[in-house]
Amino acid sequence: MTRRVMCAVLVLTILAAPAVVRAQQDDEPARPFVYATYYQCDVADQELADMIWKSVQAPIYDEAVDDKTISGWGWLVHHTGGKWRRASYFSAPTIEVLLAAQEILGERVQQADPQASARLSRICGAHDDYIWQLVTGSEGEGSLAVAQSGEAGVSQYMVCKMSEQERADELVKEVFAPIYDGLVSDEKLSGWGWLQHSVGGEYRRRGPSGRLERALDPLSESGLSGLGNVKRS
Repeated sequence: MTRRVMCAVLVLTILAAPAVVRAQQDDEPARPFVYATYYQCDVADQELADMIWKSVQAPIYDEAVDDKTISGWGWLVHHTGGKWRRASYFSAPTIEVLLAAQEILGERVQQADPQASARLSRICGAHDDYIWQLVTGSEGEGSLAVAQSGEAGVSQYMVCKMSEQERADELVKEVFAPIYDGLVSDEKLSGWGWLQHSVGGEYRRRGPSGRLERALDPLSESGLSGLGNVKRS
């Protein structure tokens, strides 16, 4: 029987800065969760969606990092591959904290601007929600943050045979991880991560996702270079 492996490759660039807090346990590496929303947008108006996020959501999400409601967040723009034009994500150390944060963030956005979500939905009329959990990756922030300000991130979304997907995790740890870690050491990548599906659509694994050190030219034809700042704590 021929095994079918499908993957979608996306190159995304950060527009609003991902604020990231390092979460780590004493006994084992942290395996935080990520709530990601992938948007299909009207290409003529998608930059208006960026403006909404930068003016409404970004300050709220930064505050949520400060008060430890979430560990980090990001707003990404499409560069290459697939139907998704924009993506947002936020992370938390556990699934319980992640789901609680979803409700808290929604309430705060509604209080700040009751029409923001509706305006965003008019521009980006369809979306897909996923919850991912980190399996392995580079140390610290690089495992989760798809891109820092001004960087490009490459993500592969994979459809896997469910009975063998844990073997894929093993292969990444045994074969790919040393290679990607070497690229990080050589400063050819900022970081990378391999994530497993918890909730969402057909894609069962995401990665190995790499963050490229060199930013896209802000004056290039694509016009998708990163803007914003990076917040650490």
